Amino acid sequence: MDSSYEKSGTDVHTSKTKVIEIRPAGATVKTKYGELTSDKNQKNRSPSTNYDAQRWFPVLEGKSEGKISAKELQNAFKLYQGKHFSDNVCKFVVRLFDLDKNGGVDIREFEQIYTSVKQWVTAFNTCDRARSGFLTDSELDLALKQMNINFSPDFVTFLINRCDPVNKKMSLDQFIVTCVQMQKYTDEFRARDEKSDGVIKLRYEDFLELLMKN
Repeated sequence: MDSSYEKSGTDVHTSKTKVIEIRPAGATVKTKYGELTSDKNQKNRSPSTNYDAQRWFPVLEGKSEGKISAKELQNAFKLYQGKHFSDNVCKFVVRLFDLDKNGGVDIREFEQIYTSVKQWVTAFNTCDRARSGFLTDSELDLALKQMNINFSPDFVTFLINRCDPVNKKMSLDQFIVTCVQMQKYTDEFRARDEKSDGVIKLRYEDFLELLMKN
């Protein structure tokens, strides 16, 4: 698969501005490993109402503060989806979906989590053919393709190895974290793709801020 990932600019230690240019073509977000198909109109869509999430939210927010903590989110996953996610995963999900940084997720943020996690769990369970609770590299590739995410075999192997380089498999917890990271970085890319042409330019400091804040 062709890629057109470019970096341009001066050395980090010089006083000149360093610009990082990511240049994927058309409506497809590409890296040197693969591509992530994007919908140009998605950022302009209004979020759809999720009645299950709206019904459950008041039950889950223990202190009636209008937000759900990581522990309450963990209980929600176990109660309504039959899945137990680790403390670390729930804290990670809350941290990345907590857009207003108030220490929890509000109803709109919870709707986004509910919709996304439901899709990710379905993809994981569908592709975990051996019902082992883990995905191999081929199963991970299939799960991603079900969500219209197309990566090269090398990048799929990279995702597996960063989770478990010895056994070369990915747990549900690790799959959720990987999906959250891909979604958040794709959202960051789209927010900077002002012309919707698949090209963004970042100053070096902006690039570091993007990585460090997530």
